[in-house]
Amino acid sequence: MKRISLIIALAIAFVTLAHANDSVATNDSGMEYKVAVGFNIGGTSPIGLPAEVRSINSYMPTANLSIAGYAVKMFNSAWGLKAGLRLENKGMETGIGVKNYRMTVNVQSGDEVGVKTGYFTGDIKNKTRMGYVSVPVSAVYRLNKRWDFHAGVYVAYAIDANFTGEVVQGRIRETPLTPIVSVNQADYDYSGDLQRWDVGAEIGASCKVYRNLAIDAHFTWGLMSVLDPDKRKMDMDNYNLYLNLGLSYTF
Repeated sequence: MKRISLIIALAIAFVTLAHANDSVATNDSGMEYKVAVGFNIGGTSPIGLPAEVRSINSYMPTANLSIAGYAVKMFNSAWGLKAGLRLENKGMETGIGVKNYRMTVNVQSGDEVGVKTGYFTGDIKNKTRMGYVSVPVSAVYRLNKRWDFHAGVYVAYAIDANFTGEVVQGRIRETPLTPIVSVNQADYDYSGDLQRWDVGAEIGASCKVYRNLAIDAHFTWGLMSVLDPDKRKMDMDNYNLYLNLGLSYTF
């Protein structure tokens, strides 16, 4: 709640700044400075659904707000370099149907209770929430006075990380040869298995719509699985794949 209140306060300050200034400050060095607010929509998911995932039953993005500051150095009228600092949330709630999906769950109701590791068949409801401090660095191509395009990389560190869920109306077996155990209700918490660092690629565009105010969009593709391969209790690599839509102001 405190993080959301801070982001809202910064967003109000951003809008105030946008109304208070009328033009981009000229700078012989080619430097520009931007502030941006936005919303991430996407998912923390595998690249291509594994065979064990039989259906996607539901999907809902969480309150994935972002705020950022950037410095842009234009070397000439077309090419430049952009670097920044971004505070952002990435997360989702999703429901999937699986068959023979290896995982560890804590069974509260079923044939047997307690922690079970094995091959689960049934429905999973998962909630992912990651709060990152990200440092993006991109090459900038300026098509004209309105349009900028950029592509580059980012490094991010998770200051808050949660990966939890529940399973309902299913069954689990330790190996394909052991007896089936019915599961009515169980949950899991893999937050301790999450990696703090994320590295990925980023591509985006910006279009000025009114003086120094622009509409921004960028897509980030995480190249590191959020679940540590040495710790994870779920047999799947999950990556951050998010589209950010928002507004920016150049001064």
